[in-house]
Amino acid sequence: MIKQIYSLIQYDEAVKTMEAGADNIGLVPMQNGGVPAHRVPLERVHKIFDEAKKRGVTSVAIMLTNSPEEMLQLAEEVQPDILHIAGDGYAATPAFSKRLKEIAPATKLMQAVLVDNESAIERAKKFAEFVDMILLDSGLAPDTGIGASGQTHDWNIDEKIVKAVNVPVIEAGGLGPDNVAEAIKKIKPYGVDSLTKTSIKYEGGNMEKDIAKVREFCKKADEAAKEIGL
Repeated sequence: MIKQIYSLIQYDEAVKTMEAGADNIGLVPMQNGGVPAHRVPLERVHKIFDEAKKRGVTSVAIMLTNSPEEMLQLAEEVQPDILHIAGDGYAATPAFSKRLKEIAPATKLMQAVLVDNESAIERAKKFAEFVDMILLDSGLAPDTGIGASGQTHDWNIDEKIVKAVNVPVIEAGGLGPDNVAEAIKKIKPYGVDSLTKTSIKYEGGNMEKDIAKVREFCKKADEAAKEIGL
């Protein structure tokens, strides 16, 4: 079971997150979209992603900008393992996918799908035709795009999506140590993602990972996956 932890800001917390059991670590490289306090300078992005590569941990660059050109420029600069499109005004297209492969051949494309009703199933199926991965999430905001709401959604829909698409699906949206096992047993995804429930948030938009909760999240995810044979 892939455990994906968002959203890293500092190098030291990234290292601690990897040591706590994260398979994927995600951050927001400096860009036009997203909360300013969460954006990571490119020099630090390279340092964190280089460390992840040494440890065999997957690096995820989260795109909150709605400019495909800016996304492609960042992908070319950073060369992440995964490029996650989560902006509220732009979604991946076949043409974007093709261009990404040209400039970052080793980078997988992951599209966030807002699960607000059953229409998410058809949207996910269409994305699955040309993206490498799908992330199912809750909430839609101009500063965080799809996700980062800390809210869960209808897992019955997610279960149907996992069965309907032929690409890996990462489950997100309000997951933490308290409910990750239940989500895995219900949805049977490829991976699970946590941001809000494994973070300590401060005034002004600053936050840091709660490493104890990250460790507990990863442990419970692994235990649940093992229990059902995933």
